[in-house]
Amino acid sequence: MVGRITKGASIRGVLEYNAGKVRNGEATVLYGNLVLGDCEQSDTFDMRRALLSFQPYLDTRKIKDPVFHVSLNPDITDCLTDAQLTEIAREYMERMGFGQQPYYVFKHRDIDREHIHIVSVRLRDDGSIISDSQDRPRSKAILQDIERRYGLRPAVKGQEQREFDTARRVEYGRDNLKQQMKSAVRLLAEQYRFGSISEFRTLLNLYNVDLEERRGEADGKRWNGIVYTATDERGAWVGTPIKSSALTLKGGYKFLQKQIARNDADIKSEQIKGPIRAAVARAMHRARTQDEFVRLLKADGIDAVFRQNATGRITRATFIDHRTKTVLNGSRLGKSYSANVFQELFNNPHADRASLLPKLTAPAPAAPRQQADEQAKPQRSETAAPPRVVPPVGQTAEQPPKPAPTSPRQTEKIRTSPRGLSPRPAQPAPRSMGESLFHAAGDLLEQLTEDGPMSQEEFEAMRRNLSRKHKRRKKQGISR
Repeated sequence: MVGRITKGASIRGVLEYNAGKVRNGEATVLYGNLVLGDCEQSDTFDMRRALLSFQPYLDTRKIKDPVFHVSLNPDITDCLTDAQLTEIAREYMERMGFGQQPYYVFKHRDIDREHIHIVSVRLRDDGSIISDSQDRPRSKAILQDIERRYGLRPAVKGQEQREFDTARRVEYGRDNLKQQMKSAVRLLAEQYRFGSISEFRTLLNLYNVDLEERRGEADGKRWNGIVYTATDERGAWVGTPIKSSALTLKGGYKFLQKQIARNDADIKSEQIKGPIRAAVARAMHRARTQDEFVRLLKADGIDAVFRQNATGRITRATFIDHRTKTVLNGSRLGKSYSANVFQELFNNPHADRASLLPKLTAPAPAAPRQQADEQAKPQRSETAAPPRVVPPVGQTAEQPPKPAPTSPRQTEKIRTSPRGLSPRPAQPAPRSMGESLFHAAGDLLEQLTEDGPMSQEEFEAMRRNLSRKHKRRKKQGISR
């Protein structure tokens, strides 16, 4: 059982709401506690006596929201008698602190399940206030206890809100047709994005409701209005058309225009259109018939609705994505999704499918944060440092690639013997001191670049060896 508490300032407004249900045959008065007159099990409601019953309590002290209004909603599978509903209401109000307050209990039949509404005030006759601190958690605990004792189906977390906020298909011949239409029109107008009244009409058709725009001029002023009608499963009008003003303000022309203006940015957003376009394109490539196309999209949570003229030609294609609650005409997705394309694709056996089908583009993978940051940086100038060279296979990233040879002594050389034992070439003609040092440095550089870094001891030994060679060559030159 789900309890929904609301508080307000006007006792007349809340009573008028419930009285209207009684007048329309959508509610009855189950019980009245400490009120004037006998009103149990009544199909009539005396507004004057009701206001007099609450008057002494409302005159004692002013507070912001003196009215207490709660609806108690059993699950649709729970079958409770009027006596049980009355007993539940009395126990609930007693435990919430309203046992000695005037209140009315109404049983409503305006939705799929019967439920009760209770109206009272938070002011006592002595001017004190009934606290509303933690009233919703207290209400939930009381209802859970009532569910256990009466064997009722417990409310599932989150389910109660979905049940109240989910539009249902209108069924002609079932009770409260007007209330069915009102609920469907209000919820669909509030929850879905659409860019035109014609798109909203297509959405309504899925729920067996149709609308008609009417325009005129009175006293030199133009006016626009909307009329709603229930339909059967084939889309034919049934019942009596109802003006939006007599159904719900949230289905009126001005309200719908405000919704269209508010939805404009979302309708044009690629973030909204992109996934729908991709799903439609995939279905177009896979489907060979219109029925198969509709079935494939329905599996993705999208309804495809085609309007056809008397000759069977497709004149409009509309896509309703129930996941994002968005309604889009095919032309909003692009030229490849217009009604003419679908007419050729599904009704012309000689059509060139390859030229009609849109290209399938896989969504770009999300770039890592570092990669995205690098892409956002400006391009480097020509004088900037060159990009890092990728090392060849087999070389670690920590070792920089060898520089290109720039000296005759730095040519590629294959060693065939261990370090220090490689054969030396025959001594050339006598060289000058600078030339000898140049060749000695070349030998050192050759060893460093080919054998890796040397230790300190190896370096000192190499230096002494080079020094001895240089002195020996010098003496040989002098002796000669």
